[in-house]
Amino acid sequence: MLKRFRKLPIGKKLQAINLLIIGLITLLAMISLCFYMYGTLRDDYRNDSKTISSLLAESVTSALLFGDKKAAQESLAGLRTVSYVTHAELYDKAGNLFAGYAKTAGTFSAPANFDPRGYQQDIRFGSMAFDSAFPVLSIAPNREQIGTITIHVDLTDAYVHLGYQTFALLLIGLLCAALVSAVLSKLQKSITLPLLSLTETMRKVSKDGDFSERAILSSQDEIGELASVFNQMVDELSHRENSLHQELKERRRIEARLSQIAHFDTVTLLPNRHSFNGRIDRALLNYKYDLEKFALMYIDLDNFKYVNDTFGHHVGDLLLGRIAERLRKSLRQEDFVARLGGDEFVIIMSNFTDILQISEVAGKILATLQAPFSLEGHEVFISASIGITICPDNSEESETLQRQADNAMYQAKHLGKNNFQFYQAELSLVHENRINIEAQLRRSLERNEIVVYYQPIVEITGERIIGFEALVRWIKQDGTIIQPAEFIPLAEEIGLIIDIGRHVLNTSAVQTAAWVDRFGLAFTSVNFSSRQFQHSNIASDILNALESAHLNPVNFEMEITESVLMDSSSDSMNLLGQLIEQGMGIAIDDFGTGYSSLSYITSFPISKIKIDRSFVAKLPDDKNALAVVTAIIGLAKSLNLKVVAEGIETDEQFACLAKLGCQYGQGYLFCPPVPAIEATKMLESRDTRSA
Repeated sequence: MLKRFRKLPIGKKLQAINLLIIGLITLLAMISLCFYMYGTLRDDYRNDSKTISSLLAESVTSALLFGDKKAAQESLAGLRTVSYVTHAELYDKAGNLFAGYAKTAGTFSAPANFDPRGYQQDIRFGSMAFDSAFPVLSIAPNREQIGTITIHVDLTDAYVHLGYQTFALLLIGLLCAALVSAVLSKLQKSITLPLLSLTETMRKVSKDGDFSERAILSSQDEIGELASVFNQMVDELSHRENSLHQELKERRRIEARLSQIAHFDTVTLLPNRHSFNGRIDRALLNYKYDLEKFALMYIDLDNFKYVNDTFGHHVGDLLLGRIAERLRKSLRQEDFVARLGGDEFVIIMSNFTDILQISEVAGKILATLQAPFSLEGHEVFISASIGITICPDNSEESETLQRQADNAMYQAKHLGKNNFQFYQAELSLVHENRINIEAQLRRSLERNEIVVYYQPIVEITGERIIGFEALVRWIKQDGTIIQPAEFIPLAEEIGLIIDIGRHVLNTSAVQTAAWVDRFGLAFTSVNFSSRQFQHSNIASDILNALESAHLNPVNFEMEITESVLMDSSSDSMNLLGQLIEQGMGIAIDDFGTGYSSLSYITSFPISKIKIDRSFVAKLPDDKNALAVVTAIIGLAKSLNLKVVAEGIETDEQFACLAKLGCQYGQGYLFCPPVPAIEATKMLESRDTRSA
């Protein structure tokens, strides 16, 4: 019963509670009224019986005194007018029956003697009759009891009347209960209807997610407060829902952007390396299941760094975007093109008939890239080198195919750039060897394999050492010595020349400072390549090296070629001018072999000219070489410049240079390049103090 009650709606529960309360109140009221009416009726009958008994006692007193039974019988007969008295008896003083009355003759036989124990003193609820006894007293003044009157009262009519009254009260009670129930039901609806409305609103919000729904504030009581709190909660949820929606929208935008960044290049909008890896894997699967061949093309732009350095990275990015557009237009819809990074692109070409078709596409790409690009007022020219490999002709593995295409591309660059080459296995070994050398070179500085050697510069006349030229050597851990001509071009190509040059600069500055302090050595000369000279921090690198070594700039000399001097920017020249003002010397290396310009020689404070070994090697027999060397020495003397002849290996060369008036020389005739410790021993064995 209680479980069923718990499952009822709150309206039904309130109705049940109301009916129960009204029923209990009505029942209690009816019971109370019944007992009250019963008590009133009992008292009325008791009082009436006393009054009748009192009146009869006065009327029969004389009859008892004189023994007149007839008179007593007539007095009792007067009870016929009282409908509820069924019989009455009069007993004398001795308790003997003196006279009697019966409403219906023959229906009752009175006891012969009076027994007071047979008469009730109170009326019990439910009793249909009761008997009462009343004493008969003598006349005053004695007033002694001379007899007893007993009366039997029938309560049937009284109970019938009481039943009618109870029924009437029950009807009235039911009517009142119905009226009260109707009023309570009305009041109940003022509670349940707002709750039902609030429940419905909650259902719409929770089920339909409609945060525009609001509860109606129909009262100021707890339900109204509940509705108000619910509306506040919905407002907060709506705000959070909107915030969450905006957050999810922003998150989706960011995820889409991240996906774009993860799979596409931001500069060219082409697929990136990640997308390429997925595409080539799918191409390999297509071949595995459908035997669909494909060609892999690696494209590397020629001299793209020059564009970046000349016009800036912004123009370089614009150029990459335009190149991407031309590549897309040069390919078919089913071909795939991506940017791997830097100036490298890759193409996956499928559905081709033969190698000739691949060659036509590669040639078309080269031709379309050769057309000039107009970028922010600049006309830029670019070319590309393309390496091509074919699956499955060369390999069926992704990494191998990529390595083969890369090898073929480097072969294209080796053959003069602006061409395409198909992968050839025999050429791959050369490229792999180059890659190995490059990897070893990158680790050479970490392993302290880059060593500085020193070759003395001597006076021609007295063969006294006045300085050294610092020369770099790559000595591997196994003792193998790699000559500069074998690794310097590669170091310049991969950008490692800056770090190598800085290492040579710092090492030679420290060593020269030690020699100057101990032997008074005049200078050490250090070579700088064009790549180093284009580096924006070249001047600061030199100053930092000299300051760290506590070396005076007058004891340091920079060797550069004529082409480096002519190609340098005005900013670089101004910075070097500051160093020259502090006493640092500049020597023109390999003079006569480059772009000779007398205007640079006369306008820039050069301190020394070095005659290239190619001229010295032909002395003294070659007349043309002799003429060139004679002219260079004469020019130097005229401009008050010092002259150093490089590569002196024979006594004849030495004698010829001395006769021509050359001031200084260096070469294997005097000493090959040696480590610092051997150079120190040379200084210890000779007097190197400047005159």
